[in-house]
Amino acid sequence: MAGRLAIRRLRLAALAPRDHPAPRSLEMRLAEAARRGLAPALDRALADWSGPEVVRVRRLEVEIAMDAGFDPDLFAALLARAIGSALRRAGGDGVVAYSTRAAYLAALVEALAAGRAWGCWWQREAEGLRALPVAAAIRTALAVDPKIGLEALASLPPLRLAVVLDALGPGEANRLLDEFSATRRGSATPAASIAAIADAASAGAEPSPLALYVRAAARSEAAAGSALAAAARAWAALTHALAGRSEAAAAGFLASLASDGAIAELGPALQSSSEARRVLAQRLARRRNEMPATADAEPDWRFTRFGGLFLLLPTLGLDEIAETVAGVPGPDATTLIGYAALGLCAGRARFGAWLADPLWRELFGLPVQDPPEALAEQLRAIPDRVWETVMPLGDALAGMRDASFLLAPRQLLQSRAARRATARLARSMLTRFARRLAGFRGSSAPFLWHNLLSVTAAVERVGDGGWQARLSRPPLDVLLSLSRLAEGSVRLPSGATVRLTRVSP
Repeated sequence: MAGRLAIRRLRLAALAPRDHPAPRSLEMRLAEAARRGLAPALDRALADWSGPEVVRVRRLEVEIAMDAGFDPDLFAALLARAIGSALRRAGGDGVVAYSTRAAYLAALVEALAAGRAWGCWWQREAEGLRALPVAAAIRTALAVDPKIGLEALASLPPLRLAVVLDALGPGEANRLLDEFSATRRGSATPAASIAAIADAASAGAEPSPLALYVRAAARSEAAAGSALAAAARAWAALTHALAGRSEAAAAGFLASLASDGAIAELGPALQSSSEARRVLAQRLARRRNEMPATADAEPDWRFTRFGGLFLLLPTLGLDEIAETVAGVPGPDATTLIGYAALGLCAGRARFGAWLADPLWRELFGLPVQDPPEALAEQLRAIPDRVWETVMPLGDALAGMRDASFLLAPRQLLQSRAARRATARLARSMLTRFARRLAGFRGSSAPFLWHNLLSVTAAVERVGDGGWQARLSRPPLDVLLSLSRLAEGSVRLPSGATVRLTRVSP
């Protein structure tokens, strides 16, 4: 039988006649026969197994009948055949089956990313990873067999892959990319590798080196290897560096590109091969819509690490802010102030990432292409008198924990009035949210974020101006279940409607 069968606990219950002369001896003989002969007998009984590659059975009961003077080998063979027959017809709530090992591994890393692997009895491998941080646990599980690990990630739809990659983090993702590329030796040229990565990006792959590599390698085994990994890193690194350049300017930039640690293998190829430079420059330009006639369509889905902030939208209070700042010249101050205050509910450490989040900027009707610095500059341009006017709309901070969590970094909001006003507005949103949770009215901002709001979301277009957000499950998910705060629809400042659902356990 290919693979292995693990029986974690075997209990033998023997029924013998009441007048059996040596029941204790019979018990010992049965146990010894099972210990010595069951494993090889199971190998023979399951040699022709054609069912799912991974089957988890919580409890399996079989019965056999034989004479008390049994032959140990015959007993082991009968027991093995009974177990094999029961496995082939097993089903119901106590059985979980996966068609392939890769499918099981994909489910395992998804559960690790969502923080629910430890509570799933059918994911036993998670127990051996419990001592590791989540990111290291995911990488370790995928790197045990890089070929199966790559298949597992490639089997995930884009939305679910994005959730796993976010939990993996850039550091562990980079190490995993090294593991994947080192075990495969592709035959593709640098230009062909770039084209494969570009096709993966056009198909909606996340713009991270690992996601691009996974999608490209799944499409062409010949492309897999170190050249494809270098192309993926080059694509991710240079997309930002070449933003705003024309195709000709991009080609000129690439011609003078010096090798660096991220794209060491591809760098010389870009310098020596005009074809590789042309392919990369052309594809990058097309992705930035600088070639409208052949521009790739934007994907219909987005991923955000700020999924929990959807739950705070009903408490945003944009109408009150609009009444207070009416008549302020320049960009829409109401939207900017509400956007900044909502982002600070995730904490000052994530405020810069919030300003750069393209999904949330689109949902708020803010420019998606502008760099985060442009948004910060617009916030800094709002006069102090406006911030002081909206400050009373917020709640006083509960203490140092709230202050250290909610006050924006000085480099992003230099004005003291701006930092105090946005922190108070964020606190008022969190207070109104917490009031709907029985017994948690006075919870601090860090507590609410880490236990209820720090969840990722896969957001997909579902109609004209509509979206559906699938939220992962927080540690205190039972509170959201009881309060039903994560159900229904919310309306965004841009006019879009988002319907909320939660990922199944």
